Amino acid sequence: MPNVLIVYFSHGGNTRKMAEALKASVEQGGCTVSLKKIGEATNDDLRAADGVLLGSPCYFGEMANPVKQFIDKSIALFGKGELVGKAAGAFASTGGIGGGGELTILSMLHGLLIHGMVIQGIKSGGHFGPLAIGEPDQRVMDECAAYGAQFAALVNKLAA
Repeated sequence: MPNVLIVYFSHGGNTRKMAEALKASVEQGGCTVSLKKIGEATNDDLRAADGVLLGSPCYFGEMANPVKQFIDKSIALFGKGELVGKAAGAFASTGGIGGGGELTILSMLHGLLIHGMVIQGIKSGGHFGPLAIGEPDQRVMDECAAYGAQFAALVNKLAA
C-alpha cells in the first residue's frame, strides 16, 4: 500500500481539522497515511512517502514560517532528485475572503514543483487545493474528502 505524508502547521486548529479530513479520505482511497505536525516531520519522512500533502494557515498571503522552513530544509533532497515524480498537493486556511488563501497554497506548491513532484489540479472547488475561510464548514470538509480521494488515486497510479 502506498504511503502518504500529510504535514501541517495549525495555530488555531482550522488547518488541523482539514488535515484530519484529508487523512480519512486518503486512507479510504487505499493509502497508508502518516499525519504529522510540521515540527515532527523530517526529510526521512519525505523520502519514505509516495505522496505529500502540505497544509498551512495563511499569514500575510503566504504559508506560515514553520512550513517555509520545512520546505527549505528539504533542499537536502533536491540534489539527488529524491522527490521527483512523487505526488504532491497543498491545502490552507485563511481568515477571510481576499486574505491570500490561494497565494498561500500556490506558495507551497512552488516548493513541491521545484522538487519535480506531480501536482494535480481540482476541476471544481478550490482549483489549487482545499481552502477554508475561517473554521472549515461542510463545503470545505466535502472538498477535503473529494481532494483526498483524488489524491489517493494519483498516488496509487504513480506508485504502481
